[in-house]
Amino acid sequence: MKFDYIAAFYSEKHTEDTLLRGVDSLLGSYPDFSVRMFPVYIEPAYWLKIKEGNKNLRLLKENQGIYLFEFGFEATVYDEKKKISGMFYAIKSSQYDNIFVLLTIENSLFFKQGLLPYFKKAYPLASLTFITHKRLKNLLIDFRDKNQFKDFTIVRTTTYSRVDKNKIMPSVNWPAFTLEKAFEWVADENGWFQNLLFKFKKPQGQKHEASISRNGVVKSTGYAKLIYDYFMEPISKTVFENVTFFSKRSRRDNPNRDIRPLCINFGYDKFNDVEENQRFIASMRPMKASSLSVVHGNPYVHLSLFDYFDGSSFDIWVLSSDKIIIVPQLKASFQAIKRLLNHVFDNYAEGEIQDYKVEEQ
Repeated sequence: MKFDYIAAFYSEKHTEDTLLRGVDSLLGSYPDFSVRMFPVYIEPAYWLKIKEGNKNLRLLKENQGIYLFEFGFEATVYDEKKKISGMFYAIKSSQYDNIFVLLTIENSLFFKQGLLPYFKKAYPLASLTFITHKRLKNLLIDFRDKNQFKDFTIVRTTTYSRVDKNKIMPSVNWPAFTLEKAFEWVADENGWFQNLLFKFKKPQGQKHEASISRNGVVKSTGYAKLIYDYFMEPISKTVFENVTFFSKRSRRDNPNRDIRPLCINFGYDKFNDVEENQRFIASMRPMKASSLSVVHGNPYVHLSLFDYFDGSSFDIWVLSSDKIIIVPQLKASFQAIKRLLNHVFDNYAEGEIQDYKVEEQ
């Protein structure tokens, strides 16, 4: 009788170390397997509800902050509705409050049509992250260089490029570039990566394949422990730092209703003509589940934005050529601030996020 390694894997009460080593063992035993994982912030009250379970979720076991869940949902497969179920782990961060890494070895259907959408739809009770282009490059360089992956090639990209002043186009490419060449290429295309697929191997090791997206989702056919250490840990830290930095920005969270604005600093003269003002305004209009009012567009920009998800609101200003100022109003959750910044970075341009001192103007 053939030994069932998968059943044995799920039967264990894992620690973080045994879980990741167990995943690596399964990836080595089953060539068609891959692991998918991503960090997520989960509100404490919502986490309690997840543990209690519902018609989709059931907690099977817990050990030292490692939670095994069974998750079920309905999906349309070849025009036929089917019930799909599978397992995933929630790894509670020991360093960062309310941050979890969700991990599964189930197939693509389970992940793409079930698990990932389930937590995306839970927004703002659960919130994925956003990785800037610069941060994405640095994560990949660290993973490659510190682990001596000499053979490291970008083999597929999902790219967004600004094809003219007001239009952004997605594309899928198969470049077969080195890491540095890939980022040079996308810069020349006036674009950015939404997702990267890369192949990597050590001099005496087996070649593996992994992908990473800007919302922190990583898939890999091997090296689960290294993937966790070099992507999940630093991205979890970024999630926590964002929660801390973006929290308590609303007027009602501060004494005397004081404002705590922040800014996106581009470090150069981004707004050097009135046409750039219009490009920025046009880039803000498609933001989902929000209402945008243009208070002023020339010679300076003043926008008012309302987020329908949780009632957060913001004033957005461009008063100098190098930065966008974001002023949270009476209610402004950290989730809404992050969503606003994500939209600007994805649809207009990336910059450095900083505190903005009113006396700067």
